[in-house]
Amino acid sequence: MQPSPFISLLPLLLISVILGFVGHFLAKDKGRPVLKWTIVSFIPIINYICMVYLIGCTNLRLERKLDELLAAQKSRTDFQ
Repeated sequence: MQPSPFISLLPLLLISVILGFVGHFLAKDKGRPVLKWTIVSFIPIINYICMVYLIGCTNLRLERKLDELLAAQKSRTDFQ
């Protein structure tokens, strides 16, 4: 008696759903395009590569804030 094909794919589908939500929150936290990364994170096999990239990529929101602070500090020192 063979197991159902759906039962065989169930672990892959569950992992894909979990990684899809993780990709959504990582993209949101890092300032990346959320919809794009959420959709790509739901695709099996590719989502593992996406997680490695999203975990390792820089945080664009923090970079923008640092650039603003550095620009404000530079303009403040130019006046003195």
